[in-house]
Amino acid sequence: MSLLKIHGKKVRKVSETELGALTEGAAFSPDGRYLYAGNFFDNDITILRLQHNKLVPVGSLKLPGHPASMSGSAP
Repeated sequence: MSLLKIHGKKVRKVSETELGALTEGAAFSPDGRYLYAGNFFDNDITILRLQHNKLVPVGSLKLPGHPASMSGSAP
């Protein structure tokens, strides 16, 4: 996973980290402090924290199947 920073018309990579096998989707938490990435072959979600323009691994969340097996609800 690469973290890009956009300043005007310039884009630069500020951080990079390895994820699981065949990452198929990613989403930031509502406050923008965490990034969740689904790993298809590992049947889990990698959890990363955004800290000083770096993606810091926090842990992972095992799922009963592929990341598409995860469901939730919105308020």
